[in-house]
Amino acid sequence: MFGDDSLLYMKYVKGRSNAVYPWSLSIVDCYFIWLAFCKVSGSDRPLLSRISADGEQIEDVLIADAYDIYEIDSRAEGFEVVLRHHSSGSLCYWDIHQRFVVAVGGRDFLEVASPYPGGIEKHRYIEEMMHREAFGIDEPPEVIYAAISNPFS
Repeated sequence: MFGDDSLLYMKYVKGRSNAVYPWSLSIVDCYFIWLAFCKVSGSDRPLLSRISADGEQIEDVLIADAYDIYEIDSRAEGFEVVLRHHSSGSLCYWDIHQRFVVAVGGRDFLEVASPYPGGIEKHRYIEEMMHREAFGIDEPPEVIYAAISNPFS
C-alpha cells in the first residue's frame, strides 16, 4: 500500500493489533478512544505523548475528555501524528495521506476503543471512505482496509 513505509507507521503501527477508523474521527469515536486510554492508564485524565515530524516533535498532552482527542484529530489534517500512552504502548495513529486513523494496543485497549465487531468496523470504514476517491486517493477503501487491518485475535 502506498505510504505504509513512513517512519512513524513502521515504528508504531505495522504488525500490531489495531482497530481501523475512517479519516477524521467522530466525537463518539473520540469518546471510546478516551475511555480506552483511561482504562490502560488507570486515570480519568491520562497523560499521553503527541508525536509528529518523524518522531522529532514530542509533547506531553493531558487528555481530560473526548473533546481533547477530537481537537487533536481536527488538527491532524496533512500531518502524520501518533498519540501514545507510554507504559502500555497503546496509541492512535493519524495517516498523513488522510486515509485512516488506527487505534493500536492490546485487547484491553482495543475492546474499549472500538466496541464494534470486525465486520461492522470494516463496513463502516468502507462506506465512509468511498467519497475519498474524489479527493485523489487512488486505492479503493477495501484495499486500504485490508492492508492495515490487524484485529486482535
